[in-house]
Amino acid sequence: MTSTRVRPHVALILGRTRAALFAFDGTICDLFAGVDTTAIAEKIHDRLFAQGHRMSLLTSIETDPLEMLAYAHHVSRDYGTEAEEIVRDAEMAAALTATPTPGAREALRACQTGGRRAAVVGATCSAAMETYLEAHDLRHLVGPVIGRDQRRPSSEAPIGLALARQAVKALGANPSDCTMVSQSVGGMYTASEAGIQAIGVVGKYGNRKHLAGIGGVRGSVVVSSLSQLAGALTTVPIADAFEASLEQL
Repeated sequence: MTSTRVRPHVALILGRTRAALFAFDGTICDLFAGVDTTAIAEKIHDRLFAQGHRMSLLTSIETDPLEMLAYAHHVSRDYGTEAEEIVRDAEMAAALTATPTPGAREALRACQTGGRRAAVVGATCSAAMETYLEAHDLRHLVGPVIGRDQRRPSSEAPIGLALARQAVKALGANPSDCTMVSQSVGGMYTASEAGIQAIGVVGKYGNRKHLAGIGGVRGSVVVSSLSQLAGALTTVPIADAFEASLEQL
């Protein structure tokens, strides 16, 4: 990979980045590409109805499987366990048909080449993320893989925030040395709440205007693609390593 011209504000973020947290669904891949996720939510609806549970009209028309999973956990532990099995089975199947996000492999490899650790984090079950990474020969480029099953049961923080904090801990890093890489506005806000930097990647889940709207959040920048980010990661050394090399001259 050839050297890339990097904008100063992007270089500043990357120079402080010793570890990167890559959001899984959307940034690493499109997990449910071509899959009708409404059917997954409906399966949870049906299971709850079959066991005599009655829900509000708004809940009965919910089409997001993760929202229904959270609802089932709220109703009872048993309902939550059943819903978790339904979603987990769907995610495991989807991991084998997911569509890779262009540039994801390059960005992960650039982290490794530049001496930066990488973690993959997301509200998907860890086993499905591991399956995807293994199937696409990416596992050797990644350290911790933190899914929703690794969220501490006692945590009252929103799941995204809890998982980001868990990933930072698993990396053995300081929050200020970490950067979240995400295509979503939500991912960038989560980074801010966790005290880490954020790089928004323009793509299916976030356009430049929306991602740039987080500009008021300290330590956030936007890049056009993961391929552009990979080039920047290759070009910009970790600040400490760069300063150390200068001292040796």
